[in-house]
Amino acid sequence: MGVEVQNEGSSGPITRDKNNSAGVYNNADNAPMPKHIPFPDFPGSSELLNELIMFLFITFAAAMQFINLYRTMWWVPESNTTRTVNVYLIEPYLVAFIVLLMSRRFVFCLLIRGQELLQDLSTEHRRIYKKIVKYSFSSCLLTLLAFCVYKIYTKQSFMPVFLLVYPLVIYVLIFGFQIESFLRSSYEVEGAYFNGMPMHCCSTSPDTIREEIVVLKNDFNIRFKQIVFTSLLNAYYAGVVPCLFAVSMYYNVLWAYQNALYIWISCLTMACAFGFPAKYSDILHRASLHLGYWSRMEMRAIGGNSSNASCNNGNGSGTAGGATTVWKPNTVWTQDSIVKCNGELFSASGPVTVALPGNSSHSRFYKLFRNPAIIYMLLTGLQAAVVLAGILVLYYAVEWHFILSISFATFTNQFTFFKIMRDYLVTKRIYTAETAIAEQTKTNALHSN
Repeated sequence: MGVEVQNEGSSGPITRDKNNSAGVYNNADNAPMPKHIPFPDFPGSSELLNELIMFLFITFAAAMQFINLYRTMWWVPESNTTRTVNVYLIEPYLVAFIVLLMSRRFVFCLLIRGQELLQDLSTEHRRIYKKIVKYSFSSCLLTLLAFCVYKIYTKQSFMPVFLLVYPLVIYVLIFGFQIESFLRSSYEVEGAYFNGMPMHCCSTSPDTIREEIVVLKNDFNIRFKQIVFTSLLNAYYAGVVPCLFAVSMYYNVLWAYQNALYIWISCLTMACAFGFPAKYSDILHRASLHLGYWSRMEMRAIGGNSSNASCNNGNGSGTAGGATTVWKPNTVWTQDSIVKCNGELFSASGPVTVALPGNSSHSRFYKLFRNPAIIYMLLTGLQAAVVLAGILVLYYAVEWHFILSISFATFTNQFTFFKIMRDYLVTKRIYTAETAIAEQTKTNALHSN
């Protein structure tokens, strides 16, 4: 099976002076830009479907927790009740609060999709429609949530109500008063986007590449904060809040909070599968190959003193890794190039490097996304552990409500496990082939020189 390769960069021939051992390309159009393998266009779930799955999972998980708290001994012969759950003990406004809060993103996505039914709307009218829906829906939602909190406050003390709204206060501290972050898991930040995904332009300009990295880094940070906060928020309201509002009655505290922990890990992996699909990671991977990475070198590692490595005129003395030159921001550097910047020596580690030497943000970006298959391998291992732990607990469970709760959570985790495993297998095969092609290209270039 052949592998098609995209050679991105200049369409003209790539030339390089053989005496230019430091890999300096003042003309970026001549730089040997990285080659990318086209990513397969396998179908992925839409944002609406993702939000529906998350809403159903959290709603049923909260229901299972209420069953754990208010179950009865209906199966005992001496029991004087035929009900499986003491429903009358459950606070109805608490249930309404949880359902309203957990369904906000699904309902909002459903309302946004309503514009697709209006085919004649222009781009400006669609933008106005989204604003109207956003502010109208958020106002109605906050009003209903405040009403539920007021009803609960009339029956409870101040501390339970404070614990109920505490995560919303944390949200304001993390995201500020951004309504969009509250209503959607991911949204477009400033930059180039297409179908909700940031775009990679494969530019040969160092400044353009660094600007693109800033946009992608901001988008990733927003998604990561959303994933962590969403998983904690869902686990808190589905697993912890029902326990905080439980009436004075006996229940298995260890099992209840163990179930809340299981819900949190399940929400975390599910949110990762939704927020970081393989296609999205491939965009960041391509950008990282264009960015490159500078590794700091010790002076004694290349021999001589610092004065021998100094390159005030741009043409330094020879070193163990080749010639050393002064780093220039508008230059594209090839692999193993050695430069001097701010009195320190750096070695280029990427196929090409336009990153800022000593910039920790650029270094983290390259190390994290040069091979996203590692990320999906870790997520696959975590999700496999979640599924196996659920099966193990189910094997030792005895009471009916424990069996019902863990069976539901373990079954729903199968869908997430399939998505993460698929992303891992696809990315592993693609990036293994991409690395092999890059090594072969580097070998051929050395032989030609």
